[in-house]
Amino acid sequence: MARFSILLTIVLSLVSPSSQAHLLKVFAFTEGNRIDGTTYFVGGSPASGASVEVMGANGLLLATLVPNSAGEFSYEAKSPEDHVVVANTGDGHVARWTVPAFELTGKNTQQADTDTFNAPSSFAESTSAEPSNDALAILVEQSVARQIRPLREQLIAYEDRVRLRDIVGGIGYIIGLCGLAIWLQQRHRSGS
Repeated sequence: MARFSILLTIVLSLVSPSSQAHLLKVFAFTEGNRIDGTTYFVGGSPASGASVEVMGANGLLLATLVPNSAGEFSYEAKSPEDHVVVANTGDGHVARWTVPAFELTGKNTQQADTDTFNAPSSFAESTSAEPSNDALAILVEQSVARQIRPLREQLIAYEDRVRLRDIVGGIGYIIGLCGLAIWLQQRHRSGS
């Protein structure tokens, strides 16, 4: 019985919400050439004290940001390349998020058009009265990204949340297996 209580204590400490509370997460999305994001702990509390580094595809540090009290940060990308966002609390908790270049440019190509990237926040302002197909595609891409952003954030938060029923179900499963082991051990002793 002592083994069972030790096992139960170990399992409960591993799945308790307090042990999961310090798991750091970072989420980033783009709007035009701006990278916005949040850094938070599993459970939803903001990691406002974290340091956020933005690195280019070559690993070169582009910026060090300090999130606000809600854990939010923003960075204006200067070039159409992959960006890696790294959040670090300084106590061993690190989270990464990669923003691919095509999300910044609206183009799914290896080499993006730098002139389009450096255009104002709408990315492609056409000088004619009618927007070009590329400009229209970029505007549609940006609009869709704005609309699905809250859904992506909710999905990631939902995946990160430790659900009580999962914890209780896991504990019940472990208790059931321990009960079965004790029953088999008692049966074996009485049969010898």
